[in-house]
Amino acid sequence: MAGHRSVLAPISTLPTAPTTTIDMDSDEEAFMMNLHLAVADTAGGAEGEQDAERGPAEPRVPFETIRDAYGSLFRRAMRMSEASFTLLVDTLRPILPVGRVEAEARVSMSLRYFAGASYLDVCSIHGVSKTTFYDCLWDFVDAMLLAPELQMRMPLWNAAWRRETALGFQARGDNPLINIICALDGIAIRQEMPAYTEVACPKDYWNRKGFFALNVQAVCYYNYEFLWMSCRTPGSTHDATALACSDLGQLLKNRTHPVILQLIAEGLCIAADEAYGDCELLATPWPGGGRGDEWRDAYIFYQSSARMHIEQAFGQLVGRWGIFWRPLRMPFSKRPLVIKVAFLLHNFCGRNDSQPALGATAPDGAADADMSIDQNRKSGPETPRQRAGTAGSVLRRQMTKRVENSGRRRPPVHRY
Repeated sequence: MAGHRSVLAPISTLPTAPTTTIDMDSDEEAFMMNLHLAVADTAGGAEGEQDAERGPAEPRVPFETIRDAYGSLFRRAMRMSEASFTLLVDTLRPILPVGRVEAEARVSMSLRYFAGASYLDVCSIHGVSKTTFYDCLWDFVDAMLLAPELQMRMPLWNAAWRRETALGFQARGDNPLINIICALDGIAIRQEMPAYTEVACPKDYWNRKGFFALNVQAVCYYNYEFLWMSCRTPGSTHDATALACSDLGQLLKNRTHPVILQLIAEGLCIAADEAYGDCELLATPWPGGGRGDEWRDAYIFYQSSARMHIEQAFGQLVGRWGIFWRPLRMPFSKRPLVIKVAFLLHNFCGRNDSQPALGATAPDGAADADMSIDQNRKSGPETPRQRAGTAGSVLRRQMTKRVENSGRRRPPVHRY
């Protein structure tokens, strides 16, 4: 793979996510063949110009030709509508380098790569060399990570945002739990075995599911938009440990932080599964399915109804971006960057193709720098991990009591 002159320092972190293998159907194969023939015919008549530094110029295919070749399959190929594609290009254009490849072509090549296409297909369709393709890809990755309007934000400091997102979770499924503001979980991103020259111990990345992976922790809204993610730990890391190693995990432990104090005072929390320790900020299920208690069992049902949003968000992420359908194969230091860009693209598509973004107004710059969650920030002193005993945390007991007061039992299971 071609080297990258990245404007960003390599992130010494590690993520995780699942993978699948999806075979192209016959219609798709026929389309790709016709597309190759159409582009080859257009590129065949182009004359190369001499470039003193890079040698003969490549017979670049105009983006209009690429667009026309995709036709009605443009949305499927780019994983977004044409209007969203144009918006993404306009957003990244001021950041992308000005060169021989136009911004539209840079973005379309990169989106095809993230969608799962081989670089061989992308190069032949766009009429560029392997070196040019990877230069464009890494420029796109840098631009995505630098564009302020595309970054994930988790404005816990914003009281209006907290109320809005809590009501959103409650409205989904008429949930009696009105204090959940987001959902948390981890995903294992499959990768090829890291080289001994890249990591200290490649065996750390072999997870319990039987493949090399990175552990990615993420938080999402009720509308499946990711608010935060972290790629810092190998695939063998337990989810609770991976969270503790992240900036959000450090923040949640800092009980002197004003935002954390406010969340506890309002009784707000993050829905998570049993892999995470029960505490006053993480709502987790009762162990053993409630052990026969009908109200604990009802609490587990409604808590999991909120928590499933993060599972569904992961499903949408992996289903849309085919780069996760096979192990990541690229320099190890670039893998966390690529994974984060896929998360950003997921959010971009959700905002512009599926549903409107949650309208949280950012505060002034000083408050934002102090309160917002950023992936590479540290968040105060570390305190011992607090795990509750069999009685559960005050938060979990209060949430169970709220379900009991509502009279909402677990709906009956109908077997057919």
